[in-house]
Amino acid sequence: MLFNLLLWACDAPIKDSAEPVEEVVESPIHWADEDCSYNGGDHICNLSLTNTAGDEEEIYDYYGEVIVLDISAMWCEPCQIAAWNSNSVKVTTGGTKWVTVLIEDLQGNDPDVDDGIEWGNYFGIEYSEIWLGSREGNLDDEGITGIPLGGWPYFLIIDKDLRIRVVQEGWNKDEIIANIESLKAE
Repeated sequence: MLFNLLLWACDAPIKDSAEPVEEVVESPIHWADEDCSYNGGDHICNLSLTNTAGDEEEIYDYYGEVIVLDISAMWCEPCQIAAWNSNSVKVTTGGTKWVTVLIEDLQGNDPDVDDGIEWGNYFGIEYSEIWLGSREGNLDDEGITGIPLGGWPYFLIIDKDLRIRVVQEGWNKDEIIANIESLKAE
């Protein structure tokens, strides 16, 4: 009997109550990169960019959440209006993941970290929610290797399974909220 008790004690996990145990959950993404694009109706490819905080971010990290991908340029007035409203949309829709991908700075060049910081400070957006993109690296008219930008701002609303369900050119807060609420209800 003592032997069995000692064996059980050796096999049992030791749990230190001072350290929380983090559960690692892998996203059940079941399509390959060949089966993705940046076009409406398709699964989005794993967009991976550096955020203004200096961290590498991947869109696939947000599997299971409704995501608004806001493609903006700093010089664009409707993009600035969207930025002003992004926090209120997140609150109204119960914490939807909102990611702004800055494609151009105020002069039309690729944005850098300082541009992202300026954008975040001015509009009250967390640095981790501002990703730094580029026209050459993130845009593609066909939507195969990048976003098929049609106008500024350009929104992709992505469902919990990372499928692009809504493509919206231009800013319309009511439409964005209605689309988010519809996808969250699914």
